[in-house]
Amino acid sequence: MKPIQIILLALLFLSSCSKQDDQPIDDQSITEEPDPTPESSAEWLSGSWGVTFPIYGGERLDSEVAGGYDYRAGAQQIIDELPATGHIITNLSNFAKSYYFTLRGNENVDIATEIDELLVPSLENEQIIFDVLQNFKDAGKKNILYISTNYFDRLGPSESDDEDFNAAHTAWITYYTNEFEGNEYAAYRDLVQGFILRIKDYADGYWLDTTAELDDDGHMEDFVQMIRDADPDAAISASPNGAYFTDENNEFIKVDSDGVDDTDDRDYKIVSFEGVNNYQDFTSGHVTPLGQGAPPNSWAYEEFTMPAMVANPWGEYDGKTILKHAWFPVRDKWHVSSANLIFGTEDAYRFTRTLRDANAGVTFATTTDDVNNKGYMMAEEMTIMKTINDRLLSNPMPDFEPYVRPEGAYLVGE
Repeated sequence: MKPIQIILLALLFLSSCSKQDDQPIDDQSITEEPDPTPESSAEWLSGSWGVTFPIYGGERLDSEVAGGYDYRAGAQQIIDELPATGHIITNLSNFAKSYYFTLRGNENVDIATEIDELLVPSLENEQIIFDVLQNFKDAGKKNILYISTNYFDRLGPSESDDEDFNAAHTAWITYYTNEFEGNEYAAYRDLVQGFILRIKDYADGYWLDTTAELDDDGHMEDFVQMIRDADPDAAISASPNGAYFTDENNEFIKVDSDGVDDTDDRDYKIVSFEGVNNYQDFTSGHVTPLGQGAPPNSWAYEEFTMPAMVANPWGEYDGKTILKHAWFPVRDKWHVSSANLIFGTEDAYRFTRTLRDANAGVTFATTTDDVNNKGYMMAEEMTIMKTINDRLLSNPMPDFEPYVRPEGAYLVGE
């Protein structure tokens, strides 16, 4: 087993490492920001710990509420049990399903009439997102709204055979063909703008996901600017490309093994939460893709990613100051309550306390119970989060268990 001093060695190593994604980032663009509290619309996220409260959208919201989901009670549980949380990530559109929205009304278009009612909840259930956001706001928590931004084109196996969805998708094509001369981006931009204008008084930030299509089409910066114009005070995360640690030869540093029990032979890169563009205010915090074999609580994050955040929670890209924010799924699949729970109490507390004390931002992608207490955070996750909460509020605050590299864990080449 390697000693805790490996963290210090990693910090020294970082000084000679550049950060990049699959497309190299110009080293001249990335610098370190010496001011620990720069003026930024994301300043409130600095030193904040948060959780995720997923809310379905569209017709799915209606069906889940009819099946017993009580989102208002679930949100109140977070308020009551986790007072130390400073922010919550919840939904304007479904995770990875850009065609389901939690709002029905829109300032720019009557979606139910002009496109398809499948895309929006009932008027009664639309009130859920307003009530949840207002209650979080009244409790002193900041609200970050997730938006999946890849138009309506992400068809999974379930959608491709769904007649109702296919009809809605056809209605969308007809709508932007007739109303926007076939310009799908212009129609989508107008659609999301209408939602932002309606929800802006409840939102403190927006987290943009599935941005590859927007970026490939050259619309990413314009889309972000649209949100800024609609809600000037909001903080925005928009990262079409991530950043990963490289060595002195500009090659990706990769993890070979996570421990003696590691049966996954895939080697994975190590995410670094550096800003990669000058139109975002905080990093998305996506970990190395789970599909590459990286566990959400990878030991490499403790040796590389978090020490870099501790050394400087604020980075700068091409003149823009960006807060380093990490978003860790607690399970081995994002937002899937039935997936394997990966984090335990001690490593979750260590991750939280380390980044919170460093004035970075940290969020756990907690999930929603869909079996027993529908609309509440999963009970085993709440147990972990409540322990973190209680420790953070203790005086004196208890120390966390020191990090020790797992036996049998090593990088490629070690």
